Amino acid sequence: MTVEILPLGGLGEVGKNMTALGFDGKYVIIDMGVRLDSIMAFEDAEIGEMSREELININGIPDDSSLRNRRVRAIVLTHGHLDHIGAVGKLAHAYDIPIYGTPLTLELVKHVIREERTFKPKNELRTVMPGDSVEVDDIELEFIPAAHSILQTAFIAAHSADGTVLFASDFKFDEEPLLGYKTDRACLKKLAKDGVLAALVGAIRIDEPSPTPSEGHVKEMLQETMIEASSAGKAVLVTTFSSHITRLKSIVDLSFELGRTPVLIGRSLRNYCTAALNLDLVDFPPELRIHGRPNAVHNLLREVEKSREDYVLICTGHQGEPTSVLSRIANGQLPFKIKRGDGVIFSASVIPNPINESNRELLETKLQAQGGSIHRDVHASGHAGRVGTKEFLELVKPEHLIPCHSTMDKLRLMADLGRELEYPSGNMHLLRNGSCLRLSG
Repeated sequence: MTVEILPLGGLGEVGKNMTALGFDGKYVIIDMGVRLDSIMAFEDAEIGEMSREELININGIPDDSSLRNRRVRAIVLTHGHLDHIGAVGKLAHAYDIPIYGTPLTLELVKHVIREERTFKPKNELRTVMPGDSVEVDDIELEFIPAAHSILQTAFIAAHSADGTVLFASDFKFDEEPLLGYKTDRACLKKLAKDGVLAALVGAIRIDEPSPTPSEGHVKEMLQETMIEASSAGKAVLVTTFSSHITRLKSIVDLSFELGRTPVLIGRSLRNYCTAALNLDLVDFPPELRIHGRPNAVHNLLREVEKSREDYVLICTGHQGEPTSVLSRIANGQLPFKIKRGDGVIFSASVIPNPINESNRELLETKLQAQGGSIHRDVHASGHAGRVGTKEFLELVKPEHLIPCHSTMDKLRLMADLGRELEYPSGNMHLLRNGSCLRLSG
């Protein structure tokens, strides 16, 4: 008996995550993501309007051609970030199989499917709560709670008679996550006791030597920075990842503590926050205003402009995305102007690729030229660094280590860590997209 591991995206790049796991000729797909920087390189690109072939050609989504004639039994999603679910609209329709995910993940998948214009996926969406398992043929799929920068993230442990494969692309150890779950150490210890044939482990922050700070620590950083920005008596703007509900909750709560009214503006903010509210995952106050539609955004900004010192404007734009609210403010396209002394807080790091870095630098230059005071990196990653990754590997003790979800230089750094932990060279596998690894169970 053999176990097959076939990555189709996410190895040698950040994004476009998709991996097929094969057990006795039956397969499950883990994630179907987009590579956002590839798509952003094309001006006015709309994923929903583009064909599968166009997106494959620009390296925007995985090429799943090699799976089309195999016995695929399920699509399993780890969490709701677009680099893990964004290609569902383009690829899932080819498989007459259910899609499994946690409640928030599937709520966000519905948005992806609604925005799809070329295909109409009709896959059944089956909800799995974190901590639960489902049976697909002879494969047990266990959803293990993991702390990350989006709620209801899960490790996927695929159990079969041939062995267990653990998919752990996105996680951190956080003892003070503020919302949601801690990473389930007890469950990981049980996996280790029962034996893990192979683990695919994310390497996106493996180059960071220090422990990843908790969300509780970030809230303290935010409090200090927001007090400083507010003390000038000017406007305060904060931008962070729209999917980071925990961070948004901290910003909203701290705004009220400062005596300012928080408002959330941007389409993606509206989508993510609405999904979390509908599932009772966050308790934003009922008077909190969240606007994403153009007319509502314009009207709210006109209102905020009249008494700027009374508000905290929480908006999209942390990566300098040209169509984001913050970029449009900087470009003079919205009825709100940056003035001298206004504080602009970036509660997000720049995703490391040339397009994001260039966009963010340009945005900051414009904001500073208009008199804005920039506060950078009030943030902590949702990914484990070297310390957390080492702890994970020592906890799980997989027989085979497969670095994933990053560029080749970081996949190699993960292999270096494996050597430090005395993994034999034959048990560490630097795979590439499209290369299949076969292991004996």
